[in-house]
Amino acid sequence: MCFDGNMVRSKSELVIANHLCSLELPYHYERPLEGTASPGRLRPDFSFVTDAGEVVVWEHLGMLDRDDYRRGWEWKLEWYKNNGFKIGENLFTTQESEKGGLDMRPIEETARTIRKLLQS
Repeated sequence: MCFDGNMVRSKSELVIANHLCSLELPYHYERPLEGTASPGRLRPDFSFVTDAGEVVVWEHLGMLDRDDYRRGWEWKLEWYKNNGFKIGENLFTTQESEKGGLDMRPIEETARTIRKLLQS
């Protein structure tokens, strides 16, 4: 359980959620996101809403070494693209190292970038 009481699925997501809490950066965990260009809905790991109502998504890719997980991510990425999400603009990703470790530097950088988007 995170500092804010949210339950998350992985240790890495717990680290991210607690980091977001420490920054007082409000987020939604696995909040449904409806598609318009590609039907269906996804539950992004973390989503944020700007003052203008725009959605910003952060997906943590924890198991890209697994074929099924990687294929699932490729499908999700296509869905995001078809629904107006662009990596580095309103879609951000972090991932585990090849050895399964978690480097906080990309997490901190991603959180700073998202904070700037939410404050603009």
